[in-house]
Amino acid sequence: MSALANFVYKHRKLTALLWILLLVGITGWSQKAGTAYSDSFTLPHTESTTALNLLTKYQHQESGASIQVVFASKNGAALNASEIDPVDTKLAALPHVTQVVSPFSSQARAISADGTIAFSTVYLDGNGRDIPDAAIKTIVTDARSFNSSNLEVELLGQVVQQANQTKPGSSEGIALLMAFVILLLTFGSVVATLVPLFVAVIGLGILSAGVGLFSHIFSTAQFAPILAALVGLGVGIDYALFIVTRFRQELHGGASVEDSVKTAVKTSGRAVLFAGIIVCIALLGLFTVHVSFLYGVAIAAALSVLVTMSAAITLLPALLSMVGHRIDKFSMPGRRKKTHDIEKGAWARWALAVQRRPVRVALAAVVILGALCIPAASIRLGSADSGNDAKGTTTRAAYDLLAKGFGAGYAGPLVIVAAIPQGADQSPMTALDSALKADPDAATVGPAMPTPDGKLAIITMFPKSSPESQATNDLISRLRTKTIPSVMGSSAIKVYVGGTTAIFADFAHVLDSKLPLFIGSVVLLSFILLMFLFRSLLIPLKAAAMNMLSIGAAFGVLVMVFQWGWGGSLLHIKGGPVEAFLPVMLFAILFGLSMDYEVFLVSRIQEEYLISGDNSAAVRRGLAATGGVITAAATIMFSVFVAFVFGGQRVIQEFGIGLAAAVAFDATIIRSALVPALMQWWGPANWWLPQALEKRLPKISID
Repeated sequence: MSALANFVYKHRKLTALLWILLLVGITGWSQKAGTAYSDSFTLPHTESTTALNLLTKYQHQESGASIQVVFASKNGAALNASEIDPVDTKLAALPHVTQVVSPFSSQARAISADGTIAFSTVYLDGNGRDIPDAAIKTIVTDARSFNSSNLEVELLGQVVQQANQTKPGSSEGIALLMAFVILLLTFGSVVATLVPLFVAVIGLGILSAGVGLFSHIFSTAQFAPILAALVGLGVGIDYALFIVTRFRQELHGGASVEDSVKTAVKTSGRAVLFAGIIVCIALLGLFTVHVSFLYGVAIAAALSVLVTMSAAITLLPALLSMVGHRIDKFSMPGRRKKTHDIEKGAWARWALAVQRRPVRVALAAVVILGALCIPAASIRLGSADSGNDAKGTTTRAAYDLLAKGFGAGYAGPLVIVAAIPQGADQSPMTALDSALKADPDAATVGPAMPTPDGKLAIITMFPKSSPESQATNDLISRLRTKTIPSVMGSSAIKVYVGGTTAIFADFAHVLDSKLPLFIGSVVLLSFILLMFLFRSLLIPLKAAAMNMLSIGAAFGVLVMVFQWGWGGSLLHIKGGPVEAFLPVMLFAILFGLSMDYEVFLVSRIQEEYLISGDNSAAVRRGLAATGGVITAAATIMFSVFVAFVFGGQRVIQEFGIGLAAAVAFDATIIRSALVPALMQWWGPANWWLPQALEKRLPKISID
């Protein structure tokens, strides 16, 4: 780090210029290349994937997206073609529309039993990423323009949801504004506030362009750029805050600008480097899950950390070198310019209070976090359907109408595919049809439809329950493990349960089975890295345990809000399953982010311990020196995450609430109370490492 600090200080203008050129170059490249985001994924060796592959092979299914245009009679009279045909005709003439199938078409079964609800299907010439949002919005606007006193028109489809989602720019703007206010209150200086924000904005610009470029290499989900912006802004401003705080402390202590920059890079910059590496390790650990859908998301989030970390240890010191003593210019009236003496003030008094009763403080913290972890034991994974969209949206209205007219399960049919070898006895298919219709959770079971070559028979089954409900998951499991095996017996015909709902059920099962390996690999790698850094066994063990506590508490909050529906009216959501991929994604992000504060706090305690050799004094001074900045950093990160909660996209809301809760618990209960209490309690044992292990461990030198 010394060599890096010397280079950046000596070539500060060149460093800043290179970052600006990188921003301009990668932005131009990204605009020319465009993006290729996609929510598609594959789950090898699952029953739903086998069913999908058979359908694709024999039916040559089109890959284009579709939209359901739902019609409802407002006066209770049966719908007729004269009301619906004008809508279909107008939509058929719009760009990107290849076909519109009317509910009155002979090939459609799209009219409710009482005739008051029906839907047309609009087929498009590409999938969601190929069609501009403006074109989708035109379809929505033109269709809904036919709303009248007698007719309601609503639209349902993934492309409609995506086109109407709040774009990340608005959330980023709110997050930056909140960060500006908190930084201004923390530093009391406009210049000191603007420097970290400038670095964050540069990093955000590079990140946004970079994620778009990576989407051409890896399958990257639609929500990946928003998630990357959320994580990048949070950690970027935090990293900059840590380094600027140490720079000002050194400057106010009488050091020169050059020495202050170099000390900040060698101390706080070192902590930032290790914290960033751990976050990246945790995120890239998602590759152990072997689910391609997560690869692009993991790379996007890791890229956000890598860019912001690099900017914090290069661009930021270069700017501080140029700003120098002007860092305190335009101070707020009544705010002192000098940083506080770490032996005085509220944090020093709090540290002493914790040290007087370390056992009581530790036990109280564990009890509180343990209670918050309890709801996490009842977490139900799945995929939320459009019934969870905000009230007032066209997708929510369309979903509710379809459920009313055709049943809750109409939006998520099960597609049962039978592979029939040539010459096979087909009599079991009759028994299967009867068994499916006799299932108490089956609303409607269509007849077996053979393909022209007779190699497949396809049965469409509509459950009574909604796609996201536990009853539907139980039905899928029962069909696979009991109904179908008992009916088909030793028959040569192989039957598979597929369809979108079954795919998401398999997705949840695959991720759940991979979770132990993923958690184990991330914890082990982080333990080894922290052991190298702090030359201790207890500190990395403590860090892993504390992180698991904060993550468990965050999952508990997620269950209370998104599964049980507590406070749902504030977010315009209702209770439902937690997205299947959220636990692995949140664990990766939260484990890494929790290490930020761990590394920053314990690095300062270690620094003080190496100077004095007094563990108690080191804990007190380390907490007093970092408590304020950790609280400010957590407040900023909390505000950034909350700013993304009100964008209306459920998955981002889940990320925002989960991350915000974990950061709040981590910075208050864990880093401000539990960690210092345990380190006070354990005394010199904090720094114990067996001599034999000490000799064999490679020494990491980044000074």
